[in-house]
Amino acid sequence: MRYAMQESAELLDDTAMRKAVFEFLSAAYLNEMSGEFLEGLKRDPIEFEGELGAFIDSLAVADLEAVRVDLASEYARIFLGMSPSPVAPYESVYMSDLHILMQEPRDEVLGCYREEGVSAAKDLRLPEDHIAFEFAFMAHMCQKAIDALRSGDEREVRRCLAKQQEFLSNHLLAWAPDLCADVLKRAHTPFYRGVAQLTQDFLESDRSYLLELAV
Repeated sequence: MRYAMQESAELLDDTAMRKAVFEFLSAAYLNEMSGEFLEGLKRDPIEFEGELGAFIDSLAVADLEAVRVDLASEYARIFLGMSPSPVAPYESVYMSDLHILMQEPRDEVLGCYREEGVSAAKDLRLPEDHIAFEFAFMAHMCQKAIDALRSGDEREVRRCLAKQQEFLSNHLLAWAPDLCADVLKRAHTPFYRGVAQLTQDFLESDRSYLLELAV
Protein backbone atom coordinates (compact mmCIF):
# COMPACT_ATOMS: atom_id res chain seq x y z
CA MET A 1 0.00 0.00 0.00
CA ARG A 2 1.30 3.45 -0.88
CA TYR A 3 0.65 6.70 0.94
CA ALA A 4 0.09 10.17 -0.42
CA MET A 5 2.67 12.34 1.33
CA GLN A 6 1.49 15.58 2.89
CA GLU A 7 3.87 18.48 3.28
CA SER A 8 6.56 17.16 5.58
CA ALA A 9 5.98 19.82 8.25
CA GLU A 10 2.25 19.10 8.36
CA LEU A 11 2.73 15.35 8.52
CA LEU A 12 5.38 15.80 11.21
CA ASP A 13 3.01 17.89 13.34
CA ASP A 14 0.13 15.45 12.86
CA THR A 15 2.28 12.46 13.74
CA ALA A 16 3.67 14.15 16.84
CA MET A 17 0.13 14.95 17.99
CA ARG A 18 -0.99 11.38 17.38
CA LYS A 19 2.01 10.06 19.29
CA ALA A 20 1.15 12.28 22.26
CA VAL A 21 -2.42 10.98 22.38
CA PHE A 22 -1.29 7.36 22.16
CA GLU A 23 1.18 7.99 24.99
CA PHE A 24 -1.52 9.60 27.11
CA LEU A 25 -3.88 6.68 26.57
CA SER A 26 -1.14 4.17 27.32
CA ALA A 27 -0.40 5.87 30.64
CA ALA A 28 -4.10 6.16 31.51
CA TYR A 29 -4.73 2.42 31.12
CA LEU A 30 -1.45 1.03 32.43
CA ASN A 31 -1.59 2.11 36.07
CA GLU A 32 -3.58 4.19 38.49
CA MET A 33 -2.87 7.89 38.09
CA SER A 34 0.06 9.16 40.14
CA GLY A 35 0.27 12.50 41.87
CA GLU A 36 3.03 13.47 39.44
CA PHE A 37 0.81 12.68 36.46
CA LEU A 38 -2.01 14.84 37.84
CA GLU A 39 0.43 17.63 38.66
CA GLY A 40 1.60 17.51 35.06
CA LEU A 41 -1.96 17.75 33.74
CA LYS A 42 -2.61 20.70 36.04
CA ARG A 43 0.60 22.48 35.04
CA ASP A 44 0.34 21.76 31.31
CA PRO A 45 -3.31 20.94 30.61
CA ILE A 46 -4.09 18.96 27.47
CA GLU A 47 -7.01 20.23 25.46
CA PHE A 48 -9.63 17.50 25.22
CA GLU A 49 -13.37 17.78 24.74
CA GLY A 50 -16.18 16.30 26.81
CA GLU A 51 -15.84 14.84 30.28
CA LEU A 52 -12.09 14.42 30.05
CA GLY A 53 -11.60 18.06 29.13
CA ALA A 54 -13.84 19.15 32.00
CA PHE A 55 -11.90 16.92 34.38
CA ILE A 56 -8.56 18.40 33.32
CA ASP A 57 -9.93 21.93 33.69
CA SER A 58 -11.15 21.10 37.21
CA LEU A 59 -7.61 20.24 38.34
CA ALA A 60 -6.78 23.95 38.52
CA VAL A 61 -8.70 24.24 41.81
CA ALA A 62 -8.89 20.60 42.93
CA ASP A 63 -7.27 18.84 45.88
CA LEU A 64 -4.97 16.66 43.80
CA GLU A 65 -4.40 14.10 46.54
CA ALA A 66 -8.15 13.61 46.96
CA VAL A 67 -8.47 13.26 43.18
CA ARG A 68 -5.63 10.74 43.11
CA VAL A 69 -7.26 8.61 45.81
CA ASP A 70 -10.62 8.65 44.02
CA LEU A 71 -9.03 7.64 40.73
CA ALA A 72 -6.97 4.89 42.36
CA SER A 73 -10.16 3.44 43.84
CA GLU A 74 -11.91 3.61 40.47
CA TYR A 75 -8.96 2.03 38.64
CA ALA A 76 -8.86 -0.84 41.13
CA ARG A 77 -12.61 -1.36 40.84
CA ILE A 78 -12.64 -1.36 37.05
CA PHE A 79 -9.36 -2.99 36.06
CA LEU A 80 -7.92 -4.83 39.07
CA GLY A 81 -10.82 -7.06 39.99
CA MET A 82 -12.00 -5.04 43.00
CA SER A 83 -15.63 -5.37 41.91
CA PRO A 84 -18.07 -8.12 40.88
CA SER A 85 -17.63 -7.33 37.16
CA PRO A 86 -14.17 -5.93 36.38
CA VAL A 87 -12.89 -5.11 32.90
CA ALA A 88 -9.88 -7.08 31.62
CA PRO A 89 -7.84 -4.75 29.34
CA TYR A 90 -6.38 -7.58 27.26
CA GLU A 91 -7.03 -8.38 23.62
CA SER A 92 -7.04 -12.14 24.30
CA VAL A 93 -9.98 -11.81 26.70
CA TYR A 94 -12.05 -10.06 24.05
CA MET A 95 -10.90 -11.80 20.89
CA SER A 96 -9.99 -15.40 21.71
CA ASP A 97 -12.48 -18.26 21.63
CA LEU A 98 -11.90 -18.99 25.32
CA HIS A 99 -11.97 -15.34 26.41
CA ILE A 100 -9.00 -15.82 28.70
CA LEU A 101 -5.46 -14.47 28.94
CA MET A 102 -2.41 -15.52 26.91
CA GLN A 103 -4.18 -16.71 23.77
CA GLU A 104 -3.41 -16.22 20.06
CA PRO A 105 -3.98 -12.42 20.04
CA ARG A 106 -1.19 -12.05 22.58
CA ASP A 107 1.16 -14.05 20.36
CA GLU A 108 0.19 -11.96 17.34
CA VAL A 109 0.85 -8.60 18.96
CA LEU A 110 4.08 -9.92 20.43
CA GLY A 111 5.17 -10.78 16.92
CA CYS A 112 4.38 -7.24 15.78
CA TYR A 113 6.43 -5.80 18.63
CA ARG A 114 9.41 -8.00 17.88
CA GLU A 115 9.37 -7.09 14.19
CA GLU A 116 9.84 -3.45 15.22
CA GLY A 117 12.32 -4.04 18.01
CA VAL A 118 9.83 -3.35 20.82
CA SER A 119 9.59 -5.25 24.08
CA ALA A 120 7.02 -4.75 26.84
CA ALA A 121 8.54 -3.95 30.22
CA LYS A 122 9.22 -7.31 31.87
CA ASP A 123 9.07 -5.87 35.38
CA LEU A 124 5.40 -5.05 34.86
CA ARG A 125 4.59 -8.76 34.47
CA LEU A 126 1.59 -8.13 32.27
CA PRO A 127 0.64 -9.96 29.06
CA GLU A 128 1.80 -8.10 25.97
CA ASP A 129 -1.72 -7.64 24.62
CA HIS A 130 -2.63 -5.22 27.44
CA ILE A 131 -4.20 -2.19 25.80
CA ALA A 132 -1.55 0.10 27.31
CA PHE A 133 1.18 -1.82 25.47
CA GLU A 134 -0.76 -1.71 22.22
CA PHE A 135 -1.07 2.07 22.52
CA ALA A 136 2.63 2.30 23.38
CA PHE A 137 3.40 0.34 20.21
CA MET A 138 1.42 2.82 18.12
CA ALA A 139 3.33 5.68 19.78
CA HIS A 140 6.58 3.88 18.97
CA MET A 141 5.60 3.58 15.31
CA CYS A 142 4.69 7.27 15.26
CA GLN A 143 8.16 8.09 16.58
CA LYS A 144 9.71 5.91 13.88
CA ALA A 145 7.74 7.87 11.28
CA ILE A 146 8.89 11.15 12.84
CA ASP A 147 12.52 10.03 12.71
CA ALA A 148 12.11 8.99 9.07
CA LEU A 149 10.51 12.33 8.17
CA ARG A 150 13.35 14.23 9.78
CA SER A 151 15.92 12.19 7.88
CA GLY A 152 14.05 12.44 4.59
CA ASP A 153 13.46 8.69 4.31
CA GLU A 154 10.13 8.70 2.48
CA ARG A 155 10.10 4.93 1.99
CA GLU A 156 10.41 4.36 5.75
CA VAL A 157 7.70 6.93 6.44
CA ARG A 158 5.34 5.02 4.17
CA ARG A 159 6.27 1.72 5.80
CA CYS A 160 5.61 3.09 9.29
CA LEU A 161 2.24 4.53 8.27
CA ALA A 162 1.25 1.22 6.69
CA LYS A 163 2.28 -0.67 9.82
CA GLN A 164 0.20 1.70 11.95
CA GLN A 165 -2.87 1.22 9.78
CA GLU A 166 -2.40 -2.55 9.82
CA PHE A 167 -2.02 -2.75 13.59
CA LEU A 168 -4.92 -0.39 14.18
CA SER A 169 -7.25 -2.41 11.96
CA ASN A 170 -6.12 -5.90 12.95
CA HIS A 171 -5.83 -5.29 16.67
CA LEU A 172 -6.96 -2.11 18.43
CA LEU A 173 -10.12 -1.49 16.43
CA ALA A 174 -11.06 -5.16 16.66
CA TRP A 175 -11.56 -5.05 20.41
CA ALA A 176 -10.91 -1.67 22.06
CA PRO A 177 -14.40 -0.30 21.25
CA ASP A 178 -15.94 -3.20 23.21
CA LEU A 179 -13.54 -2.57 26.08
CA CYS A 180 -14.52 1.10 26.11
CA ALA A 181 -18.21 0.22 26.17
CA ASP A 182 -17.57 -1.96 29.22
CA VAL A 183 -15.60 0.80 30.94
CA LEU A 184 -18.37 3.30 30.27
CA LYS A 185 -20.87 0.96 31.94
CA ARG A 186 -18.77 0.80 35.12
CA ALA A 187 -16.92 4.12 35.43
CA HIS A 188 -18.26 6.87 37.67
CA THR A 189 -15.46 9.43 37.52
CA PRO A 190 -15.29 11.85 34.58
CA PHE A 191 -11.65 10.87 34.08
CA TYR A 192 -12.22 7.21 33.23
CA ARG A 193 -15.46 7.91 31.42
CA GLY A 194 -13.59 10.54 29.43
CA VAL A 195 -10.66 8.22 28.72
CA ALA A 196 -13.01 5.57 27.37
CA GLN A 197 -14.81 8.09 25.17
CA LEU A 198 -11.52 9.55 23.95
CA THR A 199 -10.31 6.06 23.07
CA GLN A 200 -13.39 5.34 20.99
CA ASP A 201 -13.35 8.68 19.19
CA PHE A 202 -9.60 8.84 18.61
CA LEU A 203 -9.29 5.33 17.20
CA GLU A 204 -12.05 6.03 14.70
CA SER A 205 -10.55 9.37 13.71
CA ASP A 206 -7.10 7.81 13.41
CA ARG A 207 -8.47 5.12 11.11
CA SER A 208 -9.98 7.83 8.91
CA TYR A 209 -6.78 9.85 8.97
CA LEU A 210 -4.59 6.95 7.89
CA LEU A 211 -7.05 5.93 5.19
CA GLU A 212 -7.03 9.47 3.80
CA LEU A 213 -3.26 9.26 3.50
CA ALA A 214 -3.42 5.89 1.78
CA VAL A 215 -3.78 5.77 -1.99
